[in-house]
Amino acid sequence: MRKKYFNLEEVFTPSQPANYTFIPRNLVNRRLKRALKTPGKQIIIYGYSGAGKTTLLTNTLKQEKIIPVITRCILGMTLSEILIDAFNQLEIFYITQKENNESDKIGGTLSASYFGIKASLGAETTEGGKSSTKRAVELPISPQTLAKFIGEAGKCWVLEDYHKIKSADKVQLAQVMKVFMDSSVDYPSLKIIAIGAVNSAREVVQFDPEMKSRISEIEIPLMTIDNLKNIISEGERLLNVKFPDDTIKKIVTYSSGLPAVTHQLALLLCEEENINKTIKGKVGSIKKSTFELALDEFINENSDTYKSIYENATKIIHTRKLENPKDLLIAILAINKEQVSVYEVRDEIRKLKDDYQGTNLKKYLDELTKPSRSEILRFNRDSGLYFFSNPFIKAYTQCVVRNEIKSESINQAALLKELKTTLNRELEIAKEAFLRDFEL
Repeated sequence: MRKKYFNLEEVFTPSQPANYTFIPRNLVNRRLKRALKTPGKQIIIYGYSGAGKTTLLTNTLKQEKIIPVITRCILGMTLSEILIDAFNQLEIFYITQKENNESDKIGGTLSASYFGIKASLGAETTEGGKSSTKRAVELPISPQTLAKFIGEAGKCWVLEDYHKIKSADKVQLAQVMKVFMDSSVDYPSLKIIAIGAVNSAREVVQFDPEMKSRISEIEIPLMTIDNLKNIISEGERLLNVKFPDDTIKKIVTYSSGLPAVTHQLALLLCEEENINKTIKGKVGSIKKSTFELALDEFINENSDTYKSIYENATKIIHTRKLENPKDLLIAILAINKEQVSVYEVRDEIRKLKDDYQGTNLKKYLDELTKPSRSEILRFNRDSGLYFFSNPFIKAYTQCVVRNEIKSESINQAALLKELKTTLNRELEIAKEAFLRDFEL
């Protein structure tokens, strides 16, 4: 029976994969389904944080009736820990001793052969005898053994946040992918699906060139304006509410292509109107003025995140004259354009030192687009231009830089007030740039 009523948290899900408001992106969906059906093909899904990588994969696996073993990678996780995590989830056991009632003796020694997976196991009991089991994770684990049991279970192995694994372990993980590829002869659906940041796929090929033609690199792009609007319209249908057109435009603009932000703002708007589940009967409406309340709450809720992003992006590891991360961000803000080129940043820095060459400038700007610098910037490969990852972090950076230049301390309340004022100024600029980026 199809569900008729929904809780708000089921509809707008900023921190979890979207289910009921999943919006397919046809080209990307087709590529992923093709890769899933190709025996031996390993998959790397990459894109910016909040762009919908996990949502796309979760819904596609559900459509294809594929059950994943999911390992969530964290910073500093070793390959051994990753293998053990997957093995542990399968809960494979082996026989340690066997009791025969007829002779009433404990017979045999440690069995080297595994005999099953959780669904059919436990302490196995049979008529006339009983066997005791132990977890196979206590035995030495190899990629070949893991591939065998994931294949036997008819599952795939998903590695979330693959980019957080140490480089040394990524070299070995590329070899593990090769093992899974070879094992697909016996288990056609067996594969590793790694979800990571931009350039994740290139790292695998760099570590093992043989994998170049055996990996499907699937980039999850930023969502288009229509995609983001469709999230809201689907939410309207499920909750039986109506968002004002002007409010929808603001949500989409502030989202900057990130569905996670769309979900968060829509959720807060409904909460402010006390809409916690599907409205029965007459369509509920959300007032235009509610957006300001939701935006205030969004800023307050995420202010620590902006602070963390800014501090991580601007931390100094090696001091560079005129090219420290903060210097580059200040130069970008001074240009006063939504998107900037390497040459424009170089020319801005030359105002401070006219013989500045900027030999490594592109390298340092590219660093600011990586997870190690919290992806504070993005890079448009088609236009060759850099821009802030979203209007919120840009406005936050502007506020912090302004007050640092004035040598004034700023408390949290004052910062949030200034941040909102800056955001309002940035709204139209961001809207124009976003429309231009998608040629709408």
